[in-house]
Amino acid sequence: MARKRSGKRKKPSPAQRRRRYLAAGLLGLGLLLGLVGGIGVWVYSGGDPAGHRTVQRTPSVEAEPEKGPADPAEEEPGLRDRGPRAAIIIDDMGRSRAQARAISRLPYPVAMAVLPGTPHADDTARQAHAREKEVLVHMPMEPGDSAIPLGPTFLREDMDREALVRQLRANLRVIPHAVGINNHMGSALTADARSMGWVMEALGEHDLFFVDSRTTHKTRALDEARSAGIHSASRDVFLDHEPTEEYVRAQFRELLRLARNRGTAIAIGHPHPATLKVLREMLPAASAAGVEIVPVREVVAVRSSEAARAGTLAYSDTNQGEGEAP
Repeated sequence: MARKRSGKRKKPSPAQRRRRYLAAGLLGLGLLLGLVGGIGVWVYSGGDPAGHRTVQRTPSVEAEPEKGPADPAEEEPGLRDRGPRAAIIIDDMGRSRAQARAISRLPYPVAMAVLPGTPHADDTARQAHAREKEVLVHMPMEPGDSAIPLGPTFLREDMDREALVRQLRANLRVIPHAVGINNHMGSALTADARSMGWVMEALGEHDLFFVDSRTTHKTRALDEARSAGIHSASRDVFLDHEPTEEYVRAQFRELLRLARNRGTAIAIGHPHPATLKVLREMLPAASAAGVEIVPVREVVAVRSSEAARAGTLAYSDTNQGEGEAP
């Protein structure tokens, strides 16, 4: 006959209780570790429920390029971005106070190129500066025509380096407030690369720019200027190779046309009555034609920058009026 079971449950022994507590603790620890691990995966994956990791990329830092020669057009912000511009230089200044007054009173930045050795060179340069006009030294250079007499201020082909630089410095000293130079005559000297190299070395000591008056198509002046790192440009138009009002008007229109087509243009004229009359008449019309009349240094800066970026000398191909001006 089977035994009846007792209604009371047998109490577990102390050893059994310890084993149960240990098992429960291990189970709880496992659940806790699983929860923490799941949260870690979720955070690591950037909160993407699909578990795809989002990688935060650190921008790469490139080495800074070595700086080359300063870009002259960067010295003034927005210099390249403006519209067509033209600059005008009046040569052979210093012979007459009346001419200096007439040019200085023009309400436009027309530059005066002053000849060393003229009776009113100092006064003219100071008056131009006082009227906020640029002053250039109209540097006498040997012409191709041997019949033209050369005064003591001329830079000549037969000079050695020391003599040429000494005379150039002497010419610079007598023209105050100069910001640059252009050549007076010079069809022989500007075609001589060695002499022009010496000229440009000396200009570099004085921080002056150079404008090639371009009295010959054989000129080497701009080559040497760019090789020496001198800010430089070429003349595009002679305003008054024929000093008549009709001719000067036509040349002024050509100046505006070139400025619109190329972005910049440089004209050279002389203080002839016809030239002064046409300038008074036509300078106000430049803005209506979409061209701004600006200081020479601004066009030189743009031209130098363009040539540096293009790796060219950017010669002007407008050569009308080549030849020595008296």
